[in-house]
Amino acid sequence: MKKLIVTGLAFLCSFAAQADNPLYETGPSQDSSFVRFLNASDNKASVVNGAAKIALGAQNETRVSRFYPVKAGNKLTASVHVGSASTTVEVVAKPGEFITIAIMNKGKSLDSMLLRESPTDFNAMRSSVALLNADASCESASLTGGSKNASILEAVKPTTVQRRLVNPVKLTVQTNCSGTAAGKPVDMSQLQAGERYSVILMNGKGGRQAFFVRDSTS
Repeated sequence: MKKLIVTGLAFLCSFAAQADNPLYETGPSQDSSFVRFLNASDNKASVVNGAAKIALGAQNETRVSRFYPVKAGNKLTASVHVGSASTTVEVVAKPGEFITIAIMNKGKSLDSMLLRESPTDFNAMRSSVALLNADASCESASLTGGSKNASILEAVKPTTVQRRLVNPVKLTVQTNCSGTAAGKPVDMSQLQAGERYSVILMNGKGGRQAFFVRDSTS
């Protein structure tokens, strides 16, 4: 089982935990980072840290946890379980980073993929859209959309993230791999000004698929 050095698993709280009772020290705001999990396996998954547990589904947005604040530089550990398979993940993040940890099947065991992002593009009047390439077999992912199927993001390598600001419009996008459509079109509906969104490309049992989530931190 592969162990990844990533960043603080402060987000390892159960969904029943109260929002105003943080499980981990986050430190001063300039040191805060954020971590979330993506279940890219074929079945439901759980992330466990002591008594805390996060349940992840196996369909679209249910695969993704919210972003949890963590203290930059701290190393925390969690175990991930999918059926009878499990793996251990260790996390250590840089200040201001947003980290997505993708968990996927590797034969009868599990593997992990780390996608790091240090966004600097906040604009209260526009929407922020990212493409996360969690498909290790897609060497160059891209995102097109809008009425003219315009290029939004290009040449996104595996395990990387690209982001840009767009107007807050009603938007349907298409993920592509090396110029060929990958997965079905993704209807993002009406984007909201000041909000962050992630379009996720992954490769599952049924082939490549794409979906989007709002990058929630609460």
